[in-house]
Amino acid sequence: MVTPKMASKAESPVSCTPPKPSPVGADEMRAVARKFADQPVQNPEPGVWAVLTAISKKARLRSEGMNILLSADEHILGRTVENPRFRISAVSVSGNHCKIYKDTVIGELQRDEPVPVYLKDSSTNGTYVNWNKFMKRSPPTKLNHGDIISFTTPPHHDASYAFVYREVNAVSCVGNGTTILKRKSGEMGSESKRLKGLGIGSSDGPVSLDDVRRLEKSNAELREQLEAHVVTIETLRTASKTAEEQHEKELKEFKESTSSSYLEQTKSLQLALEGKQKQLDTLSTLNTELQNSIKDLDERLSASKQSRADADEIIQSQKANICELEEQLSEERNLRIEERDKAAEDLKSALHKVQAEAQDEMKRQTEAYLKQQKEQKEFIIKLQFRNQKKTPVCSWKH
Repeated sequence: MVTPKMASKAESPVSCTPPKPSPVGADEMRAVARKFADQPVQNPEPGVWAVLTAISKKARLRSEGMNILLSADEHILGRTVENPRFRISAVSVSGNHCKIYKDTVIGELQRDEPVPVYLKDSSTNGTYVNWNKFMKRSPPTKLNHGDIISFTTPPHHDASYAFVYREVNAVSCVGNGTTILKRKSGEMGSESKRLKGLGIGSSDGPVSLDDVRRLEKSNAELREQLEAHVVTIETLRTASKTAEEQHEKELKEFKESTSSSYLEQTKSLQLALEGKQKQLDTLSTLNTELQNSIKDLDERLSASKQSRADADEIIQSQKANICELEEQLSEERNLRIEERDKAAEDLKSALHKVQAEAQDEMKRQTEAYLKQQKEQKEFIIKLQFRNQKKTPVCSWKH
Protein backbone atom coordinates (compact mmCIF):
# COMPACT_ATOMS: atom_id res chain seq x y z
CA MET A 1 0.00 0.00 0.00
CA VAL A 2 1.38 3.39 -1.01
CA THR A 3 0.92 6.17 1.54
CA PRO A 4 1.16 9.91 0.85
CA LYS A 5 4.58 10.01 2.52
CA MET A 6 5.87 7.20 0.29
CA ALA A 7 4.50 8.92 -2.80
CA SER A 8 6.30 12.16 -1.95
CA LYS A 9 9.56 10.21 -1.49
CA ALA A 10 9.11 8.59 -4.92
CA GLU A 11 8.71 12.01 -6.58
CA SER A 12 11.81 13.56 -4.94
CA PRO A 13 14.40 10.83 -4.30
CA VAL A 14 17.24 13.38 -3.91
CA SER A 15 15.82 15.21 -0.89
CA CYS A 16 16.44 13.61 2.46
CA THR A 17 13.40 15.01 4.28
CA PRO A 18 10.09 15.00 2.33
CA PRO A 19 7.89 18.08 2.57
CA LYS A 20 5.09 17.91 5.10
CA PRO A 21 1.73 17.30 3.30
CA SER A 22 -0.71 20.15 3.56
CA PRO A 23 -4.12 19.51 5.14
CA VAL A 24 -6.74 18.20 2.73
CA GLY A 25 -9.72 20.52 2.25
CA ALA A 26 -13.37 19.70 1.71
CA ASP A 27 -13.23 20.58 -2.02
CA GLU A 28 -10.22 18.35 -2.55
CA MET A 29 -11.94 15.49 -0.71
CA ARG A 30 -14.99 15.96 -2.95
CA ALA A 31 -12.78 15.87 -6.04
CA VAL A 32 -11.17 12.62 -4.91
CA ALA A 33 -14.59 11.08 -4.22
CA ARG A 34 -15.76 12.31 -7.65
CA LYS A 35 -12.78 10.66 -9.30
CA PHE A 36 -13.51 7.30 -7.64
CA ALA A 37 -17.23 7.56 -8.41
CA ASP A 38 -16.43 8.07 -12.11
CA GLN A 39 -14.42 4.86 -12.22
CA PRO A 40 -16.22 1.52 -12.47
CA VAL A 41 -15.54 -1.09 -9.80
CA GLN A 42 -12.79 -3.39 -11.07
CA ASN A 43 -13.53 -7.15 -10.93
CA PRO A 44 -16.04 -7.21 -8.06
CA GLU A 45 -16.70 -10.50 -6.30
CA PRO A 46 -19.95 -12.35 -7.14
CA GLY A 47 -22.90 -10.88 -5.27
CA VAL A 48 -21.20 -7.56 -4.46
CA TRP A 49 -23.56 -4.66 -5.13
CA ALA A 50 -21.54 -1.77 -3.67
CA VAL A 51 -18.06 -0.91 -2.40
CA LEU A 52 -16.84 1.52 0.28
CA THR A 53 -13.46 2.83 -0.97
CA ALA A 54 -11.14 4.57 1.49
CA ILE A 55 -10.30 8.19 0.58
CA SER A 56 -8.78 9.46 3.84
CA LYS A 57 -5.33 8.68 5.20
CA LYS A 58 -6.44 6.71 8.25
CA ALA A 59 -9.01 4.78 6.25
CA ARG A 60 -6.39 3.80 3.63
CA LEU A 61 -4.05 2.58 6.41
CA ARG A 62 -6.58 0.00 7.66
CA SER A 63 -5.04 -3.46 7.95
CA GLU A 64 -8.26 -4.92 6.54
CA GLY A 65 -7.78 -3.13 3.20
CA MET A 66 -9.00 0.04 1.55
CA ASN A 67 -12.18 -1.48 0.07
CA ILE A 68 -15.19 -2.72 2.05
CA LEU A 69 -17.35 -4.99 -0.14
CA LEU A 70 -21.12 -4.94 0.46
CA SER A 71 -22.81 -8.16 -0.67
CA ALA A 72 -25.57 -8.91 1.89
CA ASP A 73 -28.86 -7.07 2.44
CA GLU A 74 -27.50 -5.66 5.72
CA HIS A 75 -24.02 -4.90 7.04
CA ILE A 76 -22.97 -3.55 10.45
CA LEU A 77 -19.74 -1.56 10.68
CA GLY A 78 -17.93 -0.81 13.91
CA ARG A 79 -15.01 -1.43 16.22
CA THR A 80 -16.08 -4.85 17.59
CA VAL A 81 -18.05 -6.47 14.74
CA GLU A 82 -17.35 -10.15 14.10
CA ASN A 83 -16.36 -9.84 10.43
CA PRO A 84 -12.94 -8.13 10.27
CA ARG A 85 -13.69 -6.70 6.82
CA PHE A 86 -16.26 -4.36 8.37
CA ARG A 87 -14.15 -3.51 11.43
CA ILE A 88 -12.75 -0.01 12.04
CA SER A 89 -10.23 -0.15 14.85
CA ALA A 90 -10.51 3.31 16.38
CA VAL A 91 -11.33 4.26 19.96
CA SER A 92 -13.82 6.91 18.85
CA VAL A 93 -15.73 4.38 16.75
CA SER A 94 -18.50 2.51 18.58
CA GLY A 95 -18.71 -1.28 18.74
CA ASN A 96 -21.71 -1.33 16.39
CA HIS A 97 -21.29 2.10 14.85
CA CYS A 98 -23.75 2.12 11.95
CA LYS A 99 -25.75 -0.13 9.65
CA ILE A 100 -25.92 -0.06 5.82
CA TYR A 101 -28.88 -1.99 4.47
CA LYS A 102 -31.15 -2.44 1.47
CA ASP A 103 -34.86 -1.63 1.78
CA THR A 104 -36.07 -4.88 0.23
CA VAL A 105 -39.73 -4.03 0.85
CA ILE A 106 -39.59 -0.97 -1.42
CA GLY A 107 -37.48 -3.01 -3.83
CA GLU A 108 -40.27 -5.58 -4.12
CA LEU A 109 -42.88 -2.85 -4.65
CA GLN A 110 -40.77 -0.99 -7.24
CA ARG A 111 -39.04 -3.74 -9.16
CA ASP A 112 -38.28 -1.50 -12.12
CA GLU A 113 -36.27 0.87 -9.90
CA PRO A 114 -32.97 0.11 -8.11
CA VAL A 115 -33.33 -1.11 -4.53
CA PRO A 116 -32.75 1.90 -2.23
CA VAL A 117 -29.87 1.70 0.22
CA TYR A 118 -29.95 3.41 3.63
CA LEU A 119 -27.49 4.17 6.44
CA LYS A 120 -28.68 4.15 10.08
CA ASP A 121 -26.35 5.42 12.79
CA SER A 122 -26.29 3.67 16.20
CA SER A 123 -23.14 5.21 17.69
CA THR A 124 -22.17 7.72 20.34
CA ASN A 125 -20.09 10.10 18.18
CA GLY A 126 -22.20 9.95 15.03
CA THR A 127 -21.62 9.35 11.31
CA TYR A 128 -21.15 11.94 8.55
CA VAL A 129 -22.69 11.59 5.09
CA ASN A 130 -21.53 14.40 2.78
CA TRP A 131 -20.67 16.57 5.83
CA ASN A 132 -24.14 16.03 7.32
CA LYS A 133 -23.92 14.50 10.78
CA PHE A 134 -26.32 11.73 11.79
CA MET A 135 -26.79 10.42 15.32
CA LYS A 136 -28.53 7.36 16.75
CA ARG A 137 -31.74 9.38 17.17
CA SER A 138 -31.62 10.50 13.51
CA PRO A 139 -33.78 8.75 10.89
CA PRO A 140 -32.09 6.56 8.25
CA THR A 141 -30.53 8.47 5.35
CA LYS A 142 -30.56 7.23 1.78
CA LEU A 143 -27.19 6.57 0.14
CA ASN A 144 -26.45 7.53 -3.46
CA HIS A 145 -23.56 6.63 -5.71
CA GLY A 146 -20.62 8.88 -4.84
CA ASP A 147 -21.67 9.80 -1.30
CA ILE A 148 -18.87 10.31 1.23
CA ILE A 149 -19.25 8.41 4.52
CA SER A 150 -17.05 9.42 7.45
CA PHE A 151 -16.95 8.00 10.97
CA THR A 152 -17.00 10.29 14.07
CA THR A 153 -15.43 13.32 12.33
CA PRO A 154 -16.04 15.29 9.08
CA PRO A 155 -14.44 13.75 5.96
CA HIS A 156 -11.67 16.39 5.59
CA HIS A 157 -10.52 16.02 9.22
CA ASP A 158 -7.08 14.47 9.79
CA ALA A 159 -8.48 11.81 12.15
CA SER A 160 -11.38 10.85 9.88
CA TYR A 161 -12.13 7.42 8.48
CA ALA A 162 -13.72 8.55 5.20
CA PHE A 163 -15.03 6.28 2.43
CA VAL A 164 -16.77 6.92 -0.88
CA TYR A 165 -19.89 4.85 -1.55
CA ARG A 166 -19.64 3.25 -5.03
CA GLU A 167 -22.41 1.14 -6.52
CA VAL A 168 -21.43 -1.68 -8.86
CA ASN A 169 -22.35 -1.01 -12.53
CA ALA A 170 -22.96 2.70 -11.76
CA VAL A 171 -20.65 5.46 -12.99
CA SER A 172 -21.43 9.16 -12.54
CA CYS A 173 -19.71 12.41 -11.78
CA VAL A 174 -20.63 13.57 -8.30
CA GLY A 175 -19.96 17.07 -7.04
CA ASN A 176 -21.26 18.86 -3.97
CA GLY A 177 -23.88 16.19 -3.37
CA THR A 178 -25.54 16.48 -6.86
CA THR A 179 -25.08 14.43 -10.04
CA ILE A 180 -23.24 16.18 -12.91
CA LEU A 181 -23.71 14.70 -16.38
CA LYS A 182 -21.49 17.10 -18.41
CA ARG A 183 -18.12 18.57 -17.55
CA LYS A 184 -15.75 20.89 -19.42
CA SER A 185 -12.20 19.90 -20.24
CA GLY A 186 -10.89 23.04 -18.56
CA GLU A 187 -12.46 21.97 -15.28
CA MET A 188 -10.90 18.54 -15.68
CA GLY A 189 -7.47 20.09 -16.28
CA SER A 190 -7.68 22.31 -13.20
CA GLU A 191 -8.91 19.38 -11.08
CA SER A 192 -6.06 17.18 -12.33
CA LYS A 193 -3.57 19.84 -11.27
CA ARG A 194 -5.30 20.08 -7.88
CA LEU A 195 -5.30 16.30 -7.42
CA LYS A 196 -1.64 15.85 -8.33
CA GLY A 197 0.57 15.48 -5.29
CA LEU A 198 -2.24 14.99 -2.77
CA GLY A 199 -1.04 11.53 -1.89
CA ILE A 200 -4.65 10.24 -1.87
CA GLY A 201 -7.12 9.28 -4.58
CA SER A 202 -6.03 5.87 -5.87
CA SER A 203 -4.41 2.73 -4.61
CA ASP A 204 -1.25 3.37 -6.68
CA GLY A 205 -0.53 6.88 -5.44
CA PRO A 206 -1.17 10.41 -6.83
CA VAL A 207 -3.52 11.04 -9.76
CA SER A 208 -1.60 11.28 -13.07
CA LEU A 209 -2.36 13.16 -16.28
CA ASP A 210 -3.06 9.86 -18.07
CA ASP A 211 -5.80 9.15 -15.56
CA VAL A 212 -7.33 12.54 -16.30
CA ARG A 213 -7.16 11.94 -20.06
CA ARG A 214 -8.74 8.51 -19.73
CA LEU A 215 -11.44 10.09 -17.59
CA GLU A 216 -12.05 12.79 -20.24
CA LYS A 217 -12.29 10.10 -22.93
CA SER A 218 -14.73 8.10 -20.79
CA ASN A 219 -16.81 11.23 -20.20
CA ALA A 220 -16.91 11.94 -23.96
CA GLU A 221 -18.13 8.39 -24.66
CA LEU A 222 -20.72 8.70 -21.94
CA ARG A 223 -21.83 12.06 -23.37
CA GLU A 224 -22.28 10.49 -26.85
CA GLN A 225 -24.25 7.64 -25.33
CA LEU A 226 -26.37 10.13 -23.41
CA GLU A 227 -27.11 12.15 -26.58
CA ALA A 228 -28.10 8.94 -28.37
CA HIS A 229 -30.38 8.05 -25.47
CA VAL A 230 -31.92 11.53 -25.60
CA VAL A 231 -32.66 11.15 -29.34
CA THR A 232 -34.19 7.72 -28.68
CA ILE A 233 -36.33 9.15 -25.88
CA GLU A 234 -37.57 12.00 -28.09
CA THR A 235 -38.46 9.50 -30.83
CA LEU A 236 -40.33 7.34 -28.36
CA ARG A 237 -42.15 10.38 -26.98
CA THR A 238 -43.28 11.41 -30.51
CA ALA A 239 -44.46 7.86 -31.28
CA SER A 240 -46.24 7.69 -27.92
CA LYS A 241 -47.97 11.03 -28.53
CA THR A 242 -49.13 9.89 -31.99
CA ALA A 243 -50.41 6.60 -30.60
CA GLU A 244 -52.18 8.45 -27.79
CA GLU A 245 -53.95 10.78 -30.27
CA GLN A 246 -55.01 7.78 -32.40
CA HIS A 247 -56.26 5.99 -29.28
CA GLU A 248 -58.28 9.05 -28.21
CA LYS A 249 -59.83 9.30 -31.69
CA GLU A 250 -60.81 5.62 -31.70
CA LEU A 251 -62.13 5.90 -28.16
CA LYS A 252 -64.29 8.88 -29.12
CA GLU A 253 -65.77 7.00 -32.10
CA PHE A 254 -66.43 3.97 -29.94
CA LYS A 255 -68.17 6.13 -27.33
CA GLU A 256 -70.40 7.73 -29.99
CA SER A 257 -71.34 4.33 -31.47
CA THR A 258 -72.18 2.74 -28.14
CA SER A 259 -73.71 5.72 -26.32
CA SER A 260 -77.26 5.29 -27.77
CA SER A 261 -77.56 1.60 -26.85
CA TYR A 262 -76.09 2.29 -23.45
CA LEU A 263 -78.63 5.10 -22.88
CA GLU A 264 -81.55 2.75 -23.54
CA GLN A 265 -80.07 0.10 -21.32
CA THR A 266 -79.45 2.73 -18.68
CA LYS A 267 -83.11 3.85 -18.78
CA SER A 268 -84.38 0.30 -18.48
CA LEU A 269 -81.95 -0.38 -15.68
CA GLN A 270 -83.05 2.83 -13.98
CA LEU A 271 -86.72 1.75 -14.15
CA ALA A 272 -85.81 -1.67 -12.81
CA LEU A 273 -83.77 0.04 -10.13
CA GLU A 274 -86.73 2.19 -9.12
CA GLY A 275 -88.92 -0.92 -8.84
CA LYS A 276 -86.28 -2.65 -6.78
CA GLN A 277 -86.01 0.48 -4.64
CA LYS A 278 -89.76 0.38 -3.94
CA GLN A 279 -89.50 -3.30 -3.03
CA LEU A 280 -86.57 -2.47 -0.85
CA ASP A 281 -88.54 0.29 0.90
CA THR A 282 -91.41 -2.16 1.52
CA LEU A 283 -89.01 -4.76 2.84
CA SER A 284 -87.38 -2.10 4.98
CA THR A 285 -90.78 -1.17 6.48
CA LEU A 286 -91.57 -4.83 7.13
CA ASN A 287 -88.15 -5.29 8.61
CA THR A 288 -88.70 -2.32 10.93
CA GLU A 289 -92.04 -3.71 12.08
CA LEU A 290 -90.50 -7.12 12.55
CA GLN A 291 -87.69 -5.61 14.58
CA ASN A 292 -90.23 -3.77 16.76
CA SER A 293 -92.15 -7.02 17.28
CA ILE A 294 -88.93 -8.80 18.15
CA LYS A 295 -88.09 -6.00 20.56
CA ASP A 296 -91.52 -6.32 22.25
CA LEU A 297 -91.11 -10.09 22.46
CA ASP A 298 -87.66 -9.62 23.93
CA GLU A 299 -89.09 -7.28 26.56
CA ARG A 300 -91.85 -9.75 27.39
CA LEU A 301 -89.38 -12.57 27.50
CA SER A 302 -87.18 -10.53 29.81
CA ALA A 303 -90.19 -9.81 32.06
CA SER A 304 -91.12 -13.50 32.05
CA LYS A 305 -87.58 -14.45 32.90
CA GLN A 306 -87.60 -11.95 35.74
CA SER A 307 -90.93 -13.30 37.03
CA ARG A 308 -89.62 -16.81 36.78
CA ALA A 309 -86.49 -15.81 38.63
CA ASP A 310 -88.62 -14.23 41.39
CA ALA A 311 -90.84 -17.32 41.56
CA ASP A 312 -87.73 -19.52 41.71
CA GLU A 313 -86.46 -17.41 44.60
CA ILE A 314 -89.84 -17.78 46.42
CA ILE A 315 -89.89 -21.52 45.78
CA GLN A 316 -86.35 -21.83 47.06
CA SER A 317 -87.24 -19.87 50.19
CA GLN A 318 -90.38 -22.03 50.72
CA LYS A 319 -88.33 -25.15 50.22
CA ALA A 320 -85.88 -23.87 52.79
CA ASN A 321 -88.75 -23.18 55.22
CA ILE A 322 -90.23 -26.64 54.57
CA CYS A 323 -86.84 -28.21 55.19
CA GLU A 324 -86.55 -26.29 58.46
CA LEU A 325 -90.09 -27.34 59.51
CA GLU A 326 -89.37 -30.96 58.61
CA GLU A 327 -86.23 -30.84 60.69
CA GLN A 328 -88.16 -29.31 63.61
CA LEU A 329 -90.95 -31.91 63.22
CA SER A 330 -88.41 -34.69 63.10
CA GLU A 331 -86.74 -33.36 66.23
CA GLU A 332 -90.15 -33.01 67.96
CA ARG A 333 -91.13 -36.54 66.92
CA ASN A 334 -87.88 -37.94 68.20
CA LEU A 335 -88.35 -36.01 71.43
CA ARG A 336 -91.90 -37.36 71.83
CA ILE A 337 -90.74 -40.88 71.13
CA GLU A 338 -88.00 -40.50 73.69
CA GLU A 339 -90.51 -39.11 76.25
CA ARG A 340 -92.98 -41.93 75.50
CA ASP A 341 -90.26 -44.54 75.84
CA LYS A 342 -89.15 -42.94 79.09
CA ALA A 343 -92.75 -42.83 80.39
CA ALA A 344 -93.26 -46.48 79.44
CA GLU A 345 -90.08 -47.42 81.25
CA ASP A 346 -91.13 -45.36 84.25
CA LEU A 347 -94.57 -46.99 84.23
CA LYS A 348 -93.06 -50.42 83.90
CA SER A 349 -90.68 -49.77 86.75
CA ALA A 350 -93.59 -48.40 88.85
CA LEU A 351 -95.66 -51.53 88.11
CA HIS A 352 -92.73 -53.69 89.06
CA LYS A 353 -92.34 -51.68 92.22
CA VAL A 354 -96.08 -51.91 93.05
CA GLN A 355 -96.10 -55.63 92.33
CA ALA A 356 -93.08 -56.10 94.53
CA GLU A 357 -94.69 -54.04 97.30
CA ALA A 358 -98.01 -55.97 96.90
CA GLN A 359 -96.17 -59.26 97.04
CA ASP A 360 -94.31 -58.09 100.13
CA GLU A 361 -97.58 -56.96 101.70
CA MET A 362 -99.28 -60.23 100.82
CA LYS A 363 -96.34 -62.12 102.21
CA ARG A 364 -96.40 -60.03 105.34
CA GLN A 365 -100.15 -60.48 105.73
CA THR A 366 -99.81 -64.20 105.00
CA GLU A 367 -97.13 -64.51 107.57
CA ALA A 368 -99.26 -62.51 110.03
CA TYR A 369 -102.25 -64.67 109.22
CA LEU A 370 -100.24 -67.83 109.60
CA LYS A 371 -98.82 -66.50 112.84
CA GLN A 372 -102.33 -65.66 114.03
CA GLN A 373 -103.54 -69.12 113.01
CA LYS A 374 -100.67 -70.65 114.80
CA GLU A 375 -101.38 -68.61 117.89
CA GLN A 376 -105.07 -69.59 117.71
CA LYS A 377 -104.16 -73.26 117.37
CA GLU A 378 -101.83 -72.98 120.27
CA PHE A 379 -104.53 -71.22 122.27
CA ILE A 380 -107.06 -73.90 121.32
CA ILE A 381 -104.63 -76.61 122.29
CA LYS A 382 -104.04 -74.90 125.61
CA LEU A 383 -107.78 -74.65 126.15
CA GLN A 384 -108.27 -78.28 125.31
CA PHE A 385 -105.48 -79.21 127.58
CA ARG A 386 -107.04 -77.27 130.46
CA ASN A 387 -110.37 -78.83 129.75
CA GLN A 388 -108.91 -82.30 129.89
CA LYS A 389 -107.38 -81.58 133.25
CA LYS A 390 -110.68 -80.41 134.70
CA THR A 391 -112.75 -83.30 133.34
CA PRO A 392 -111.49 -86.20 135.49
CA VAL A 393 -112.03 -84.32 138.74
CA CYS A 394 -115.56 -83.69 137.91
CA SER A 395 -116.19 -87.30 137.03
CA TRP A 396 -114.69 -88.45 140.15
CA LYS A 397 -117.02 -86.25 142.21
CA HIS A 398 -119.98 -87.77 140.44
